Amino acid sequence: MSESIFLPPKRSLDTFEAECSLVAGVLLNSGSLELVDDLLTPEAFTSEALGEIYRIARDRIQSGKACDFITIRGEAETNPKTAEFWKASASKLATAFVGKPVMRGYAQAIADTALLRSLKEEGESLILDVVHSGEKTGAVLVEELQERIERLALTGDTERPMKTSANAIDMLLEATEAAWKAGNALSGIDTGYEGLNGLLSGLKPGGVYVIAARPGVGKSSLMLGIAMRAAQRNGRGLIWSGEMSAEELMSKAIAGKVGMPVDAVMTGHWKFADGERRPLSREDMERIVSAGMVARDIPLMVDDREGATVQQILTRARRMKRQKQGLAFIALDYLQLMEASAAVKRSGNRTAEVTEISRDVARMARELNVPVIALSQLNRQSENREDRRPSLSDIRDSGAIEQDARCVMALYREEMALRLRIGEDGDVSRNNGESDAAYQKRSGEVLDRLRQVTGLAEVIVLKNRGGRTGIVGMQFDGPSTWFRGSDERQNSAAW
Repeated sequence: MSESIFLPPKRSLDTFEAECSLVAGVLLNSGSLELVDDLLTPEAFTSEALGEIYRIARDRIQSGKACDFITIRGEAETNPKTAEFWKASASKLATAFVGKPVMRGYAQAIADTALLRSLKEEGESLILDVVHSGEKTGAVLVEELQERIERLALTGDTERPMKTSANAIDMLLEATEAAWKAGNALSGIDTGYEGLNGLLSGLKPGGVYVIAARPGVGKSSLMLGIAMRAAQRNGRGLIWSGEMSAEELMSKAIAGKVGMPVDAVMTGHWKFADGERRPLSREDMERIVSAGMVARDIPLMVDDREGATVQQILTRARRMKRQKQGLAFIALDYLQLMEASAAVKRSGNRTAEVTEISRDVARMARELNVPVIALSQLNRQSENREDRRPSLSDIRDSGAIEQDARCVMALYREEMALRLRIGEDGDVSRNNGESDAAYQKRSGEVLDRLRQVTGLAEVIVLKNRGGRTGIVGMQFDGPSTWFRGSDERQNSAAW
């Protein structure tokens, strides 16, 4: 026997009366347009005729023309969208106006109901997609729904008020005074690296901080070092890892902590040059386990889904932001592994895909008001130059990454550039036609320089909006793939 289901009364999605009053108010007092224009578009009206009359009035007022029932009469009577309504209802419309104090409330109601109608349409469309989706998987449908909802969220964001300069100054002075009293010289979150803090003054909320490098230089390791230290100092962070599993990422963190090769941490065995493997000692295993227990308490969440979209990450980040632990920062490894929207992917334009991803990441940082560390690949151009230090033009696939970022850092290890000149036999590669004397001189210089720069790295700050650019020296331990500041001891704690 089925039970009766009692549903609440259907919600009205018609705002015709409010639309009549608002349009009449604008026509009787053109100055009232400024109270509602930031909330409304003609498409928000349930009545196409009233929406078109609102557009006519708005366009006249914004162009400096007189606007009232008399001056718009000619256009309203000849416009196909408004002619019939104007003929039948103009006189009634003139008596439907409301005063300025309540007009903004009416406009908000109209805009909100328009958003509800759009939600209803998307819901009905979703049901049709589920029933008639063909080859589409549930995950694909969820992603498409997320994109639709995100578009609605952007068009429906009418309640966020603008800030006056006075509001902005008050908020700035409050933050500055709090930092002054606390003795905190940073205007953003602590990176855990003194050199970076000195140049960047911390990672500022709402900003995108790009770390770019060629493959194998260590950008994931530097990101992880910042994430581990920042989470300890500032609170919970979210890492999206599109290349490594969460377990592999944490093995790098533990390797840095105990000073062992990543492979030894993952396998429990030492690997020697001849290929032989030997088990770690009990003491070594105890060090790994101890480091793991400490790492468990660091507030980091890792999302290791392959090919995630910005919207998918944003959905999880919003949830984290609402929770008690909050969200201090996001790290993305790396931009070129992320997926663009289905519509842009269909275009087959890789630059357009990365441009959309970059813009969405910047929008996510602003919405959540947290810094986002975004890793990016560099193209091969720098490897063809005599000085192989990267420049802004070397960022792969899109100039939008540079434009959208608050800060762009390039990671460079001269050691890697020099090792490219050395063959498998350990000798410096000889240039065509090079004399013995010239080769011996150049070979000696390369090997001397290699000894000087082994284990050193540079973080080159190429762009820093509102701040200085420059180079931050770092130390890099190859076996554990861990970065330390140039001011840190080689055996100092990794995090």
